[in-house]
Amino acid sequence: TIKDVIETPNNKTIWFELSPRYMKYVLPKGFIGLDGCSLTIGEVRENSFNVHLIPETLQRTLFGQRAVGDKVNVELDPQTQAIVDTVERVLAAKQ
Repeated sequence: TIKDVIETPNNKTIWFELSPRYMKYVLPKGFIGLDGCSLTIGEVRENSFNVHLIPETLQRTLFGQRAVGDKVNVELDPQTQAIVDTVERVLAAKQ
């Protein structure tokens, strides 16, 4: 769900709220699929993250029309999921 939209003359920053169970896969400078677009993650907080969108992306996608409260489809990066899950298993085995 879109939590906040911050517009500046050169770009738009959109904050998304995501279920805490998936946030372990959301890493700064990592990748995330939002409504079919592969985007770079900006800042990450406890249960939210943002992306910074340039005018070209806003023009060619639906993000130029999105507003607070809109729901978006989220696809987590499978490589990030595999790495996080593997590290968790290795650390758990060492305890």
